Amino acid sequence: MKKGPTTALLAGVALVSMTSCRSPLMDDDQWAPDASEFDAAVDDDAGPGELCPPGTENLFNGAYSYYLGGEESVDLTVTNFSNFRCPHCASFADLTRGIWAEREDFRKRVRLYFHHFPFSTETQWWIHACAEAAGRQGMENFWAVHDLLYDGMNADPPKQYSIDEIIAFVDDVLNLDMDQFDADRESDAMMSFLAWDKSQGQAVGVSTTPSVFVCGQKIGWSSVEEVVDGYLNP
Repeated sequence: MKKGPTTALLAGVALVSMTSCRSPLMDDDQWAPDASEFDAAVDDDAGPGELCPPGTENLFNGAYSYYLGGEESVDLTVTNFSNFRCPHCASFADLTRGIWAEREDFRKRVRLYFHHFPFSTETQWWIHACAEAAGRQGMENFWAVHDLLYDGMNADPPKQYSIDEIIAFVDDVLNLDMDQFDADRESDAMMSFLAWDKSQGQAVGVSTTPSVFVCGQKIGWSSVEEVVDGYLNP
C-alpha cells in the first residue's frame, strides 16, 4: 500500500488570523482544471433554496459536494469553503455538527454543503485529496475523515493527523478498497477537481476559511444558526 507524499511535502503550515485561516498564495493554475466537465452536471437541489429572496443567484455548483441535512426538503442551503488545516474551520465543524444534531428543522430542511479550499502547500492538497478519495467510496467515508481531522484539531491538546495516519485510518478503520483509494487520491483528475471546487470560492472573493454563504451572501460563520433561523422563522 502506498503511504503518500514524502516528508518533504509535509512541511506546509497555513497562516492563521484571529478570526479565520488565510491563504498565503492563490497559485492553483498548475492543475489547469477543465471547469466544463464539472459545470455540466448541476444538481437542482444544490441551489440557494426556496426560502431565499426571488432572483437570488445560484453561485455554487454543489452537485459534487458532500452535505449534511435536507433530509426531507432543501428549503435553504449553507455553503462552506473549508480547509483541513484551519482551526477555525474545526470550530465551525463542531458548531454545525451540534446544531444539525439538535435541530430537527435543520436536519429536515437545511443542507450544509462542504467545498474544498486547500491553501497553497502540497500537504493541504494531499489531505483534501485523501478526504475526497475516501468519499468516492461513500459519502459517510468523507465525513468520517472530516470528523477525524477536525476532532483532532479540537482536542486538548490539539492534534494534526499526518498523511500516513489518515491513510492508516482509511485502511484500518474504514476498510476501504485501498487500490481504488490510492488511484483516486493520486490522480491528476483529483487535483483538477479540487482546484475547480476551490475556484468557485475564489470567483466570489473567498481567501479565508471558513467562508460561509447563505442566499448568496457571506456571513460570519459563528452566526450561522441565527442567520438560518431568520429564514426558517421570519
